[in-house]
Amino acid sequence: MVRGTKKWVRVEDSLAYRVHRLARLLRVQLLGMGRRAGVDLTPEQWFVLNKLRHRDGQSQVELGESIFADRPNMTRILQGLERREFVVRMQDEEDGRRHVVRLTDAGRDAHDRFAAMVPKERARLFAGVSDEELAQVSEVLARIEDNVKRSL
Repeated sequence: MVRGTKKWVRVEDSLAYRVHRLARLLRVQLLGMGRRAGVDLTPEQWFVLNKLRHRDGQSQVELGESIFADRPNMTRILQGLERREFVVRMQDEEDGRRHVVRLTDAGRDAHDRFAAMVPKERARLFAGVSDEELAQVSEVLARIEDNVKRSL
């Protein structure tokens, strides 16, 4: 179908459906990776650990904004990580209204065990796709994401 026509499209043929389906499949794949690494993490928990591993001591708000989690969901994600002793939340010494999140040794270990699997999994997932194609897909998805954000 040509973009902009009023002809009905089968949902299976729409880009939004394919992106949604792929996101769900990637979620299942990531959950399996975590189990194989001995670290049962949701994708959102993995994103938080990864962000903290790259820059520890971020605020709860910063983390939520970076993974599109609203306050209640971010609180729930962090509570799950705290119960497993992967992170600690503490008041910011400079601004008592703000909470910062820090990785524990257990959190760093969980991150590192999971991250060790990433290169092999990426190679498997992106088999047959060139670096140029991946760059194009990434660029197009970023533009669509920007368009969606502007429309909200």
